[in-house]
Amino acid sequence: MKPITANDLLQFFEQLQADGHDLSKIAINFRTDNDSDVQSCVAVEEDLFDAETNSRLESIVFLANNNE
Repeated sequence: MKPITANDLLQFFEQLQADGHDLSKIAINFRTDNDSDVQSCVAVEEDLFDAETNSRLESIVFLANNNE
């Protein structure tokens, strides 16, 4: 299974909005599978950059807890 990209996520959000949903009222949640508990995402951050130049963003991460 291939990971979704930020563009896949953007297209999903754009389709929700086109269908008349107010994105400002939709919470982002996470679960590892259909049987696991829901975790509310409270933040999104840059995650990994390319190993060669460390300048090209390659992933983002949704956090359930951003208190470090």
